[in-house]
Amino acid sequence: MGDVLAVALIVTGTIVVVTGPMRFHLGGLRISVGSPWRPYLWATLVLALRHWRVSHDSVLARLAGYPLGKSERRLFGVAGPFSWRVFGELAIATIAFGALVVAATWPQMRQPYSVPNLGDPLFYTWQLAWVAHQLPRDPLHLFDGNMFYPERHALTYSDSFIVPAMMSVPFSWLGIHPLVIYTCLFLSAFVLSGVTMFLLVRALTGRRDAAAIAGVVFALYPYRFEHYSHLELQTTMWMPLVLWGLHRTMARGRLRDGIGTGVAFALQTLSSLYYGLFLAIYLVPLGATLWLARRCPLRPLRALAAGITLASVIIAPVAAQYIRNKPMLGERARQVVRVYSANRADYLKPHVRSRLYHAWSGNGHRERQLFPGLTPVVLSAVALWPPLGAARIGYAVAMAVAFDGSLGVNGTIFPWLRAYVGPFRQLRVPARFALLVGLTLAVLAGYGAARLLERWPRWRIPLTGLMLALVVIEPWPRLQLEPVWRRPPAIYDALSASPPAVLAEFPMASDLQESWRDTRYLYFSTFHWQKLVNGDSSFFPASHADLIARVRNFPNDAVLRYLRSRGVDYVAVHGAFYRPDTYRKIVETLNARPDLTIRAVDRWEGSESRLYQLHHGRD
Repeated sequence: MGDVLAVALIVTGTIVVVTGPMRFHLGGLRISVGSPWRPYLWATLVLALRHWRVSHDSVLARLAGYPLGKSERRLFGVAGPFSWRVFGELAIATIAFGALVVAATWPQMRQPYSVPNLGDPLFYTWQLAWVAHQLPRDPLHLFDGNMFYPERHALTYSDSFIVPAMMSVPFSWLGIHPLVIYTCLFLSAFVLSGVTMFLLVRALTGRRDAAAIAGVVFALYPYRFEHYSHLELQTTMWMPLVLWGLHRTMARGRLRDGIGTGVAFALQTLSSLYYGLFLAIYLVPLGATLWLARRCPLRPLRALAAGITLASVIIAPVAAQYIRNKPMLGERARQVVRVYSANRADYLKPHVRSRLYHAWSGNGHRERQLFPGLTPVVLSAVALWPPLGAARIGYAVAMAVAFDGSLGVNGTIFPWLRAYVGPFRQLRVPARFALLVGLTLAVLAGYGAARLLERWPRWRIPLTGLMLALVVIEPWPRLQLEPVWRRPPAIYDALSASPPAVLAEFPMASDLQESWRDTRYLYFSTFHWQKLVNGDSSFFPASHADLIARVRNFPNDAVLRYLRSRGVDYVAVHGAFYRPDTYRKIVETLNARPDLTIRAVDRWEGSESRLYQLHHGRD
């Protein structure tokens, strides 16, 4: 009876997750279930009490194939001899996934100096170049980016993704163009995510064909193309390695596996702070399920504790920068978080870049077009059909947690995390939890593919071909790119021999919503590295809002006095970004001022750009 009650509670909680709060009458008694976690908690307590009172395996345990499925027992139970064949497999997988990603994003590879828009990609290009520039010169001030002068710690205003930036440093030092570095790093995240997922599912199922299908699902998951402008949201290659290490640690309890898990987690966190926080929550139910399935051994806990300690040490220097700037960053307003919180219907909305489903994308929010595709869902359903292994149960529970987390303030988990776990108060987009739903679908798709291939071994080749075709064709994107200037206006050459200076670039954004336009100037600054009062990020200091409000009437006396008070030494004006008549009037006004001296003029993009030196009283 305990088993039946526990199953009923789990089913009730799952129904609430999918459909929302439910109310019904039972024998004249009105029952209301508003949160899925209460029935889940009661199910846990019932199972714990039942397991304590009755020693033999329960119905639920037998359904799960308790304690482990045969593949997990075979592949993670006993360490086999080392083989170089693993590296050969990974090399072949890397080449195959590389070819697939190049084909799927072909306009991008053919046009490495083009981006989907002139906002976020230019910001990431600047950030990668800044780390390569600053690291050998003044690493202790790595987070003091050259935007938003005179503010400090500017890199903490958004996700700093230190690990991808470090990966790009050697190529920057070799003199490769910043846009080419950005493009290659961006697409390599797709490739490496597919390869590491291949490694994980190859170990879990013992099948290369199933692992290839899982790798393709993860490498081309539709969420990636929804966020095709966001570099840090593509760097997911460490997640499968964390899961791989977690399985090995739980199976063997070895210290080196726990430490490897911690290192992989630290690399993921320092690639995307969002994903690091979300992954930490995701690992709790998965790890707990695997640990319970092995009858609660202590050795894995000691190994994981060592890994957690090492991960904390690695992450601490970066976390300290954000903690130091926390008084300025404050907390995200609840109404802002609500806008970026998904709802259940968002998982039926395809993204606008989908070649197959774009007609159904509608006018949904760009952060909340979360349709995962049909094929991964169908294969996951096959994987979750009984009998199950402990790992699949763990992944199913973890996926439920990720799904609820993506609902943000519309769900149960995120409001609790926001209330009691400090870093979650600074997160703006809970919907990004959806990537972990995709991670789980990829793993379960591998399990489902393996089950089908084992069921019909004689049809292995056509079945594999069919499944691969479906997981490749369904998420195939349609990409539209904009070319970026390979060189900025030559006016910046006049700054190359000057001492450190402060530069104001015009036209400037008219309000904070338009500040993404200033990423043009961040990109230009990678060729001169002078300080800018301009800037763009996911957070804006109060001084930047004041700047935008005070320079709207540029170039009158009040604006130029204000720029002097902000320490501005040079003013750049770009005709290509103005209407011709507006630019002509601005130039006439600037040329007539005695407190400005023109330092450079350059024809650029069918117009011209001018650099003026703004004289201070001391000049």
